[in-house]
Amino acid sequence: MPELFRAAKIAPMTPGWPLYEDAAVVVHDQAILDVGSFDHMRRKYEGPVRDLGDVTLAPATFNSHTHLEMTHLLGKTAPGQGFVPWVKSLLAQNAYGVDEPLVRSELLRLEQKGCAFLADISTRNAPLLAEVLASSGLYFTAFSEAIGTPSQVDAGPLLVQSRSVAESGRGACAVAGHALYSTSAELMRAVKALDAAHNLPFSLHLAEHADEDAILLTGKSPFLDLLRSRGFITDYDAPGQRPIPLAAGLGLLDAATLCVHCVTITDADIVMLAQSRATVCLCPRSNEFIGVGQAPLRALLEAGVNLCLGTDGLCSNFDLDPFAELSWLAQRNPGVMSLCQGLALITENPARFFGPLVPGVDRLGSLEPGKAARFSVVPQTVLEAFTDAD
Repeated sequence: MPELFRAAKIAPMTPGWPLYEDAAVVVHDQAILDVGSFDHMRRKYEGPVRDLGDVTLAPATFNSHTHLEMTHLLGKTAPGQGFVPWVKSLLAQNAYGVDEPLVRSELLRLEQKGCAFLADISTRNAPLLAEVLASSGLYFTAFSEAIGTPSQVDAGPLLVQSRSVAESGRGACAVAGHALYSTSAELMRAVKALDAAHNLPFSLHLAEHADEDAILLTGKSPFLDLLRSRGFITDYDAPGQRPIPLAAGLGLLDAATLCVHCVTITDADIVMLAQSRATVCLCPRSNEFIGVGQAPLRALLEAGVNLCLGTDGLCSNFDLDPFAELSWLAQRNPGVMSLCQGLALITENPARFFGPLVPGVDRLGSLEPGKAARFSVVPQTVLEAFTDAD
């Protein structure tokens, strides 16, 4: 028998659908049958009513960029001093020493807050974290990160093969590039080609900080000096291009690419991103924590770039909650987004990107017939951050 979930407001996050007041979502066998005004749904369907009270109900949320292998570094890195001091504080730790029970605890906390999807980047622990994610209740993408300048380029071994992931039906393993200065052009192209051949999402950190621009343009930067001194990079020839044009020239930007950060982008870069149909993942609290600036939110929205939000890792943030990320972003950009535009960053938009590429994710992102019955309750802090409640 169907069950009706009643709420004071419901944000279905389906294009063209309104923000319903005194509404209900009708659920049967863990799937959505219908959504609309409560009176209409009550007349149309028999079944018990679960009244959630004075809340705004939305689809379950997405966290589109994390580094779970660094979960244990919460509060152990240098905040607000810039990228190089932050990296130095990171390298002083056992950065890749995964605390598996802690990771599982954080994933459970996310589910309890209404999160249904997480995209993780792992440099050294992708097989382990893929198994952890497959055993959770989350939908997911477990990216294995390619980094370095190998003499022989073969991205194949980086693609984790996991029976648990396949059997879960809720996720996929893919390969990501780290960044254009730390992953060779040959390896980056090979990773992109590998993901494309398997119809998988591709991700890379792009235009995150000013040192990245300097490295690519001139080959001179305190961060490059640090990488050389630690043996991460030996010989380096600067390509003489900024991040976005370089990524485009390498054939990395298309509808299956997730560009993470995009802080130091220009108006011309934004046009290029929009034309490529790539998705941009903003991590505003991480950027603030490290001290690298903020992406131009208004310009990206006005250009029609598909935007989503990630928290990055607890090495540069305080929690993994997408709602906390959205609240912070809205508070610092008053009037730039409506409530539904903001909610789209953690529901509809990432579902548009990951849905065609990751098993099961096409059932998330909106509250409409046929979708999974995965909901979230929008916190009051988020509602208060928006002056336009649609």
